Amino acid sequence: MSSFFQLFMAWGLLLVFVLVLYVVDKVNVIYQGYAKPEMPQTYNDGLFGELTGKTLWDAMSGLPVPGMDAKTVSNLKPHYEPVLRQHIEQVFMEGYTHGRAGTAGVPTNNRIIPTPRGSLESWLPMHHLASIYQAGVDFAAKKPDEELRIQQSLDQVTSMIYARLGLDLTEAYSATLLIHTDEEEDASLPPSEEALASPPVALPAQPAPSVVSAPPPVAAAPAPLAVAQAEAEPDIMPSALQPDLSSLTSPAGTEQAVYATPGVNDEAKAVPA
Repeated sequence: MSSFFQLFMAWGLLLVFVLVLYVVDKVNVIYQGYAKPEMPQTYNDGLFGELTGKTLWDAMSGLPVPGMDAKTVSNLKPHYEPVLRQHIEQVFMEGYTHGRAGTAGVPTNNRIIPTPRGSLESWLPMHHLASIYQAGVDFAAKKPDEELRIQQSLDQVTSMIYARLGLDLTEAYSATLLIHTDEEEDASLPPSEEALASPPVALPAQPAPSVVSAPPPVAAAPAPLAVAQAEAEPDIMPSALQPDLSSLTSPAGTEQAVYATPGVNDEAKAVPA
């Protein structure tokens, strides 16, 4: 009996040990399923310290934040203004893009903003964000009669934000955001593949210019005055063709034949052999 009881106790302890391991593992699985996962730090800008998200907005708005005095907050406001400007511009451009695509929605309060020292999580109230986002959506519709209302709405909302934070607004946001970029984008885009693949349009053939053949040159008729002068002047035999007959003698040798030089109007006589 004693050996049987000892074997029973050994098996019982082994089963209890296995059951404990199973329960511990099950509890860990359940805990990991319901526990919030550890989120990585969304900011690494050491200038603002632990101020991030809504805590940063509260501190910049003048609300008391543990560990932050008024002087530190006042010194951080000039560095917070570029973060705020980027947040507003990104929300407006998001509304503008969604408006052009026809997928308008609701913006989120938090947004990661890059800084010279890294990045920072910024937060803005939803009622301000909704107005800025809607201004971008309305501006994407390209209605000229609505642009004045959009400009006034955008400038009013941004002025309220800056006034609440105690910042100076040197330039209205409407001067830099209310600009359509369609013409610039179309000019900078390369031609489409369809335009490159399509054959060039053949231009209608132009008729060849007719060449008028020039008439053959016609010999110019002699001038009447030159013809008259030619008819009036007699034919004069050149002196080179007039032989000297004074040295010729007759065949008998007794008489010397003397020939007179023909006159101007007389024809040259044949020379006897």
